[in-house]
Amino acid sequence: MKKVFLITLIIFVLIGGYYFYIRSNEEISTTSYEFIKIEKGNIKKIVSATGKIIPTSSQILSSEISGKIVDIKKDFNQIVKKGDVLAIFDQNPFILKVKEMETSVEITKSKLKQKLASFDKADSELNNAISNKNGSEAEFNDFKLFIKKLEQNLVNQEILYKNKFISTNEYEDAKLEYDRALYQLSIFESDILSLDAIIESRKAQIKIIEAEIEEVKTQIKQNQLTLESEKLDLSKTKIISPINGFILDRHINVGDVLGAYQKDSIMFTIAESLSSMNIEIFIDEADIGNIKPGQLVEFSTDAFPNRKLNAKITQIRYSPVDDQNVITYEVLALFDNPDNLLLPGMTANVDIIVEEKNDVLKVKNSALSVKLNQPSKKENKNNRWGSGGQSQMREIMDQLNMSKEQQNKMRSVYPKLGKVRESLLAKNISQEKIAKEMALYIENALIELLTDEQTSKYYSLKQSLNVKKLYKIIDGNPKKIELITGLNASGFTEIIKGDVKMGDEVISKVLITKSEKKALRLF
Repeated sequence: MKKVFLITLIIFVLIGGYYFYIRSNEEISTTSYEFIKIEKGNIKKIVSATGKIIPTSSQILSSEISGKIVDIKKDFNQIVKKGDVLAIFDQNPFILKVKEMETSVEITKSKLKQKLASFDKADSELNNAISNKNGSEAEFNDFKLFIKKLEQNLVNQEILYKNKFISTNEYEDAKLEYDRALYQLSIFESDILSLDAIIESRKAQIKIIEAEIEEVKTQIKQNQLTLESEKLDLSKTKIISPINGFILDRHINVGDVLGAYQKDSIMFTIAESLSSMNIEIFIDEADIGNIKPGQLVEFSTDAFPNRKLNAKITQIRYSPVDDQNVITYEVLALFDNPDNLLLPGMTANVDIIVEEKNDVLKVKNSALSVKLNQPSKKENKNNRWGSGGQSQMREIMDQLNMSKEQQNKMRSVYPKLGKVRESLLAKNISQEKIAKEMALYIENALIELLTDEQTSKYYSLKQSLNVKKLYKIIDGNPKKIELITGLNASGFTEIIKGDVKMGDEVISKVLITKSEKKALRLF
């Protein structure tokens, strides 16, 4: 019995010791904080990219004729003025062609003179024939009157003859004279018909000569045009600078034979000036919406990495550049280069200042990400502004007093979001960029529907909904402070409104230290 009691006692002692050991080895958590101060200063939101330095204006001169280079007047980096001779082709073949065409022009002009002389002769002969015909017709008409008189005389003679007042010889003489006159009249008619034939012949000849003259004139024009073309080609044997600038590149050597307008016919590249140049920047489609003409650019080059220079956006080109399904847009930024420090082709590391706030309250973003006493229910991330939450958009639509037509048009946007997301996923971009792009898509669709007054109210509502929180130690305990924030960039967030001031310390990090309490051993 004693043995059983002893064993039972030992078991209870062991169980109690184990329980005491477990309880005594529980972890003890100690919470401490790291702090940062509310600051006052500048915030810059930038878009970073790489670019290439290019001249503001350049001319690529290519050969417009085929020929052999016999002389080069300008070399690399040399200053040129508009009208300067840069290079010369062999001119002899072109001079020969000009002389040949000049001879052809003279020959055709001589032929024209001959044709004009033939025309004058044929025209003169035609006029003579017409004059002769007119004379013959006048004589013919006069002779017809004479015949009428003879005919009347013959009638009278015949009456006298029948009445035996005149002799037979007298009557026959009158009749013979009348017959001779009729014969002469027929000769006049034949002459007139002959002259008509001559006139028609001369007219036909003149038409032929006129056609020949027009043909020769056309040939002269063609020859003159060919001559002008040959002279133009001759003038192109001297390569002339079209602008003031300097030789950026020379692609030819003496003895090279070039073809007209071929890929290998590039001769010179002339840059207008190095005193001001452009940066050619390719901006990702996710960032291009933030880029505007007039924005400032800070950049450095690999040649001078420690030297910061400034430029200004002058042009945004809307034609997309597709490189393996990555869409970018070309942007030009102008900068002064008075010492010719930077050269064409250099790589530029670019920061485009898309938004800047000066002398504002700001806090490091780490203070806004501190989480204390979080509720067990997870916050709906889609309810934050800018992530595309439909519930918040409905709230905005109500506060903007949108008409039913506006609301219906806005609701029709949501079914399209699936395809928008699919197209963004196909580009292999990050989820963060996808969220931004979808938010921008919704925002742009909304703004297109709003009046000017509604748009102004929308931006005010958007700003007021940008609420963040941080924590200050008040009376020894963390206290949540709500802020209306603005620009978020470079690790800082602008504080527009909130119960904080410059120099206030706020929690930036929560440190939890865990330790174990060791139990005393019983054995």
